[in-house]
Amino acid sequence: MSAESLNPRLRHFLANRLGWRSLRDVQKSALEAIGRGEDTLIVAPTASGKTEAALIPVFNSILSEGLPPVSMLYVSPLKALINDMHSRLELWGNHFNLEVMKWHGDVPANRKRRFIKNPSDILLITPESLEVMMINRSRAEKERILGNLRYIIVDEIHQFIEADRGVQLNSLLARLERYTGVRPQRIGLSATVGNPEEVLNWMSPSGAVVRDTAERKLQYRIFELNHHKLIEVLRRFTGKKVLIFVPSRRDAEKYYNIIRKCLDVDVFIHHSSINRDSREEAEERFRSVSAAFMVNTSTLELGIDVGDIDVVIHIRSPTSVNRFLQRTGRSGRRRGLQRTIIFQEKEALTALSVASLALSGRLEDLRIPVRPLDIYFHQILSSVFELEKPTPGDIYRGLGRAHVFSDLDADDFRHLVEFMVENDFLRVHGPYIHHGFNFEKTFGKMNFLEFYTVFPPNYEFTVKHRTKVIGSLDSFFVVTYLKVGRGFILGGEKWVVKDIDHERFIVRVKPCTRDAEIPDWSSGGAPTTFEVARHVYDILLGDFDRGLLRWLDPGSQARVQSCMEMASAEGLDHGMIPVRIGERIEINTFAGERVNALISDVFRLEHGVHGISNSAFTSSFSARLDYHDIESTLRDIPAIISEEDFLLRLEDNLDRFVKNKFIEHLPGDVAAHMRYSLLYRPDELLRLLRDNGPVEVHDFKL
Repeated sequence: MSAESLNPRLRHFLANRLGWRSLRDVQKSALEAIGRGEDTLIVAPTASGKTEAALIPVFNSILSEGLPPVSMLYVSPLKALINDMHSRLELWGNHFNLEVMKWHGDVPANRKRRFIKNPSDILLITPESLEVMMINRSRAEKERILGNLRYIIVDEIHQFIEADRGVQLNSLLARLERYTGVRPQRIGLSATVGNPEEVLNWMSPSGAVVRDTAERKLQYRIFELNHHKLIEVLRRFTGKKVLIFVPSRRDAEKYYNIIRKCLDVDVFIHHSSINRDSREEAEERFRSVSAAFMVNTSTLELGIDVGDIDVVIHIRSPTSVNRFLQRTGRSGRRRGLQRTIIFQEKEALTALSVASLALSGRLEDLRIPVRPLDIYFHQILSSVFELEKPTPGDIYRGLGRAHVFSDLDADDFRHLVEFMVENDFLRVHGPYIHHGFNFEKTFGKMNFLEFYTVFPPNYEFTVKHRTKVIGSLDSFFVVTYLKVGRGFILGGEKWVVKDIDHERFIVRVKPCTRDAEIPDWSSGGAPTTFEVARHVYDILLGDFDRGLLRWLDPGSQARVQSCMEMASAEGLDHGMIPVRIGERIEINTFAGERVNALISDVFRLEHGVHGISNSAFTSSFSARLDYHDIESTLRDIPAIISEEDFLLRLEDNLDRFVKNKFIEHLPGDVAAHMRYSLLYRPDELLRLLRDNGPVEVHDFKL
């Protein structure tokens, strides 16, 4: 299918209502693939036109074939994205006399009832609401809603892939095919990722990957973070449209007020503690102007339309290439030039590593969960809810169509069902399977709301001082480091832990007044990726494009050069893991926090080390060990972590990690394996030790 063969009404709309002279290359390629009937993954930066790349062939089919409702299902990870897309699609729908319906927890019940009786042409929905629809509606209602479905668009698919919600969604896409006349064509929209073919496999057994081949050059600068420099740089962009990402809600408020005080510009603020109406008002006002600043956490990282951005600013360096490109890709839509500035605070090496990897196209692979038995547990219970008089075979075959469960065979299903029957989550009567008493006791509160609100959108703990939200911390940091009475830094302030609620993902704190050394986790985000940390080591050894340094300010350059000189003086080379033994032992892996946490815990179990403090680059602890002890233990790690009782020895950390409300109901050894694979990175640790060995150093200290 070509642009010239589009429905005349659609061509008129694109040319006259949207003002397009032609389609972009990614839109032409998507039109051809989707027009052939192929499941299609569209991979492109933010603001590249990939949403329209999916909509154009779908609307062409709706108009040319006169498809009855519901012909298109749009699934998004966020209600805010649903609301934004609903506004955008209403422009299309009103022009073509097509009705668009959004469905999530904030949509009034009377609108949902009207939709059930008279479905609209297009339905926008979150995975949670789709789950509720699958469970609570009769077969006749589901067939009326889904029976004519021809297209499913999954937006921001990269946000789903690694998460429990992604497993849930993948299962739901398979389950809803019970009610469709034909198998709907699947279309995924993703930011640029390292392994798009695997993402396509997650979505479909076969299909096409369409990539955006239009180059948007990346222009970056890296500055030391201080008040004076920040204002000086921002002043240069008055009259421009600037999107500013900050680590926490507290930082958002801080920098919002600094900018308002120091610069004569329009400035808006956007984070999850601000009520929905205020956030949407800020989005609309920022979208409608040609010059303003918007300070946000990660709430505008995804595809909410805020117009053409001139420059993206990061307060503190992103810790992954994928996230850096996702944010930076919001700029340069008009001119084809992505402009970004990183203000770093002691992480010049990380900032340079991220920029270097991004420029060379070396992105992280998304990690698809393997054998997600906790979500399998949930989906079995959900399927019993959904089906009338289901047999175990009905449920097994229905879930077996989902890619995420393809590694689970009939024995896995049988053993899990037997366990669920033993624990009275399920009961078997003749050939049929029903919910047991323990299911209703555990999940039946508030009309099964505990069951519907399935999984946290990410594994982050909310940090609260009394009733005020301070920010958030990654679960990995909370589980592996924080305990009651321990201090940390968030948003530039010192806090001490009063209480940790692992089930509700809340850390309660009070201000910390002591002068003890406190780890700085003020980014509040995810740990540094293996790829970014390892490339920092490349930089220390000079194995990178030295021309990249010219885009760093003198202070940032000096920090990088100093670390390179230190590595050179120690005679470091590829394949070495620098080990420094002094008051503390430092094993400089340059492999990310999750690898270093696992190393420290091995030493804790084997040698009783204490005072553990890990960073992206170093596993550090106190112990009376010599270099031979370190060397031999590192050599033995592959055998140690493969021992049958190793996870039991890690039980304290693993049991503190709730992950979701279903994992605690699984057999203990199964739950431990799942927690272990999410908290740590044993595969990356083994890769590190396979290719690198320890070497003792004396003056090497980052």
